Amino acid sequence: MQIPYGVTDFIDIRKSKMFFLDKTAYIQKLEQSDRFLLFLRPRRFGKTLFLAILDAYYNLKYKHLFDELFKDTYIYQHKTKEANSYHILQFDFSIVDILDVEASFLHCLKLETESFIKRYKLNIPSSDNPLNTLKNILKFFKENQDKKLYILIDEYDHFANRLLFQDKAQYLNLITQKEALFKQFFSVLKGGTSGNNAPVRRMFITGVTPMTMYDVTSGFNIGKNISLKPEFNAMLGFTQEELKQTISKFNISEQLLELLTEWYDHYQFSPESKETVFNTDMVLYFISEYQDYKKIPRELIDINVRSDYSKLRSLLYTDKKLNGNFETLKDLILGKSIELTELQTDFSGLDFRDEENFKSLLFYLGLVTIKDVTLQTRLKIPNETIKRIDVGFLKDSLELENVFWLNLGKLNKLYSEFALHGNIEVFKYLANEIKNSTGLRDYIQNEQTIKAMYLAYLSLSPFFVVKSELELNKGFADIFLKPLNPYVECFGLIEFKFYHQKDKTKDLVQKLIAEAKIQLDKYSKDPMVQAFVQQNKKLVKVILVFQDYQLVEAISYF
Repeated sequence: MQIPYGVTDFIDIRKSKMFFLDKTAYIQKLEQSDRFLLFLRPRRFGKTLFLAILDAYYNLKYKHLFDELFKDTYIYQHKTKEANSYHILQFDFSIVDILDVEASFLHCLKLETESFIKRYKLNIPSSDNPLNTLKNILKFFKENQDKKLYILIDEYDHFANRLLFQDKAQYLNLITQKEALFKQFFSVLKGGTSGNNAPVRRMFITGVTPMTMYDVTSGFNIGKNISLKPEFNAMLGFTQEELKQTISKFNISEQLLELLTEWYDHYQFSPESKETVFNTDMVLYFISEYQDYKKIPRELIDINVRSDYSKLRSLLYTDKKLNGNFETLKDLILGKSIELTELQTDFSGLDFRDEENFKSLLFYLGLVTIKDVTLQTRLKIPNETIKRIDVGFLKDSLELENVFWLNLGKLNKLYSEFALHGNIEVFKYLANEIKNSTGLRDYIQNEQTIKAMYLAYLSLSPFFVVKSELELNKGFADIFLKPLNPYVECFGLIEFKFYHQKDKTKDLVQKLIAEAKIQLDKYSKDPMVQAFVQQNKKLVKVILVFQDYQLVEAISYF
């Protein structure tokens, strides 16, 4: 069975008998929810394919294909009255080119509105101004109540987000100004949903964040934002059970579930839900690569996922210096959770000085997910894939204006020496580069910054999964280097000890080393660690003692 990796054409998937994860039960839930809906998810979660499913189900043009497209799905046995009863007007704003954004946006509207009129052979006049053509379409459906109009908008904020992070002046011009083109578009749509005999009967909009909607309309005041509703938490993505069923179809051992869970799972989108989901793209990428080579892919992170976040470093770097958001990202990389009063559902893309806005943005982008909710909402990095993307994010921000730069080729060479022979020069090299970096020194406020730097740069390597504050034998190890590459011979437990020059006493360093040995010996007895020892891998216990930001002692033992 072919994996539809990167395929968003539902009709093609079904006619070609590709793998299809049945999410059609949510069609019924959407109908029962509201008529006008906004649904937000990070990139690569399958939003475009889901809209293609809605199009195939509701579009009267595909009525003759219903049995072929939906046989063996939930909705085939639970067909609703509204199936194949709508004219579908669909916009895809992911194709808008920001190099000439206003002309590209207008061209997109023109193509979609004129194609709609032609496809259904409707007697509707088109105009040189596509907004007027859209008004004509709405007028036609208002006057012909026997015909029903459903509007689908995919990636409504894709080009707007790119503008926001790359050209804020253009963003203001197109999105927020009184006569802004995007604002006019949504004003026309809103007019089509209100009043008696409103021409728009249903509307479903997908995107990544609520920012653009807020800046256009001061909130989604057309209908309901269902993004955080528990009943839609798993509408996109794979649940644990769905993934088990999927990998069994492709003869992939359930023993790989632990790996898939570590790298692709743990997204929770509703504060009220306890169920987590796997990222759709990441799972399909893994299965596709596994099918091709019959083994775990060498690169576990899809390059397309990495590229989605490549333009976001400006969030950390303003006025030629790292801002407060840098500290938030540093805490996440340390394995800590971050807190906010509640996830913001309406906030402007123009104000990230508000910490709650920045943390909420990280959530919508998929860079953090919900850990738990009590008096506060706590967020964490969901999985190893996102941790490595966050690390790259931090590294890129440090390299701006030469705050900190490291020779990654040399680092990887030294790291491989540790992985093969247990040589600890890599830890000394990192310490020396941190000490010599005058640009970084302003950001070394405490020992946690040094530890975060180690975590960040060690995580760039393909040899290990780097765990921070991992619970081992009823204690919490500073860093556990868990073998990832099958050729790794040595793995490690690392304990940091810090003291200030003014606090130094006789034999203090030796006392700290003795304390660290007790801790490391305790962690080494944990079953997770011993499992690798039983695979004939050598455990290297590493102790790093720092005086302020300088390494004064580095020892290792087996």
